[in-house]
Amino acid sequence: MVAHFGEELCLRGNRGSGTIFFSWCNLRCVFCQNYEISWRGEGRPAKPEELAGMMLRLQEQGCHNINLVTPEHVVPQILEGLLRAVERGLRLPLVYNTSAYDSLDSLALMDGIVDIYMPDFKFWDLESGRRYAKAPDYPEAARRAIKEMHRQVGTLVIDEQGVALRGVLLRHLIMPGGVAGTREIMNWISRELGPETYVNLMAQYHPACRVTEKQYPEIHRCISPSELEQAVDAFRLAGLSRLDHDNISTTLFPASGIIISPD
Repeated sequence: MVAHFGEELCLRGNRGSGTIFFSWCNLRCVFCQNYEISWRGEGRPAKPEELAGMMLRLQEQGCHNINLVTPEHVVPQILEGLLRAVERGLRLPLVYNTSAYDSLDSLALMDGIVDIYMPDFKFWDLESGRRYAKAPDYPEAARRAIKEMHRQVGTLVIDEQGVALRGVLLRHLIMPGGVAGTREIMNWISRELGPETYVNLMAQYHPACRVTEKQYPEIHRCISPSELEQAVDAFRLAGLSRLDHDNISTTLFPASGIIISPD
């Protein structure tokens, strides 16, 4: 539980996004940058009343929202804690921060409850899903889930202070060698969700977790400047218009602390 200032500007604002991480994950991404939580299950059990208390403390700290990270496998438990939190005065928007490997049953339970869906569309083709996330059905499941999220909350609405209120904020991690299928994903977003969809092209990929030069040589490096430019071009050529410029602008300048490898 933390007031997180590393999220998109429209989520963190000037008071932070109230982030709660849930241990484990229903994917096995070999490059996961939070593998201590998702693979090793670091964390501790929390009963519904304690979860409610976390949400309320984040609200008391002034956070703009409650940000639930990797929630799909614990949706019933979240709802139980959320009910207690609402009864005790929780009023912040709820962010569902997910890999998009979500069942429609889970999303049905969250219909009318989640304010902001933040899925990460990771891979376009089934081979990449199989090789890098151990889930060959990931692309199909993600497309299905993201369309349902968009049906529930629509495009992202931001208030006059620049803080997100409701809608879909879609993330996509740019990967070396184009293995994620960025161009195809951008075209799908524009075609199926609309050109006004808010997209964060994330450029922070680096070898982590189980990525070694021997096992995964094709992704054993950071992305290059030209790969970042190609991803932005794919966004624009797809007719999309709402890009998270805060993320892109900091990535283009290594002096800001983000390092990208040369071509």
